Amino acid sequence: MLFKNRFDKLQKRAARAVKNREYVKAQNTYLECLALDPKDIGTVNNLAQLSHVLGEDDKARGYNEMLLEACDERLKNERTEELLILKSNALVSLKRNDEAIEVIDELLEISPDHVLGLFHKAQYLESNGEYEKSLHYINRVLANDYCNVPALLSKGRVLTELDQFERARNCYDFVFKLETKNKAAINLKSQLIKKQNGYVITSHDLMLKAIESWDREDLKSAEKYFKKALDIDSSHDEIWFAQGELFIRMGKITDAISSFEKAFELNSISGGISKKKEFFKMLKVMLKINRLLGYEKE
Repeated sequence: MLFKNRFDKLQKRAARAVKNREYVKAQNTYLECLALDPKDIGTVNNLAQLSHVLGEDDKARGYNEMLLEACDERLKNERTEELLILKSNALVSLKRNDEAIEVIDELLEISPDHVLGLFHKAQYLESNGEYEKSLHYINRVLANDYCNVPALLSKGRVLTELDQFERARNCYDFVFKLETKNKAAINLKSQLIKKQNGYVITSHDLMLKAIESWDREDLKSAEKYFKKALDIDSSHDEIWFAQGELFIRMGKITDAISSFEKAFELNSISGGISKKKEFFKMLKVMLKINRLLGYEKE
């Protein structure tokens, strides 16, 4: 009982760290879990995914090979959804796509609406240039969860390949309502604009540099990149909104309010915030406090 309680607590701690994007902390916590139970394949899968996110490709490969071996051993006795999806995760990560699709098809026979199985199928079809078929499976994923960010990004990519640019743009813009600083969405929207208009550099290229600087806590550089982005093209509400968030982080509440106002002028639900009055009321209280403390002038 004590072992199980300790293991469960560590699992929850690791999951919270992932949610907060504290990936190194999550990785270390999952390693503690693995030390307690070396046969827990869910933990091995999580370590494989985290190693990939952290750019530790050799570690990721090792964990995926370990996961694949464990799944194959258990699949000799039982063929469950969990084992099939974990095996497909490992095969996809190891780029053994033809083997992966066989496992995914078996999974979808057992569970036709399995979200991750549908998503893997869509990715496989996309990688083979079967965009219409891929779109069919992505839409099935989104029918289950319309806020599924990886599926929205995948749909945007596929629609771009099908030259359905406005629909692709809508996918990326919706992602910005869910995750205002999503790097993949920023990069993909930049690629879309380049393909559509023939640009060499876009405002989103500089927005991405701003976010990367922000991630490194180089807030001054982030501010400069946002300014350069808006100098190139000031018509994208997500750039104004993200800049407003940066200004809050920097304690520049007056500038934040101005940036958010511009974002809402371009898009009334920019950043996914519909209750503007309450939002601005909060900012104005912060501004008043900052002025009392002498951080901002009247």
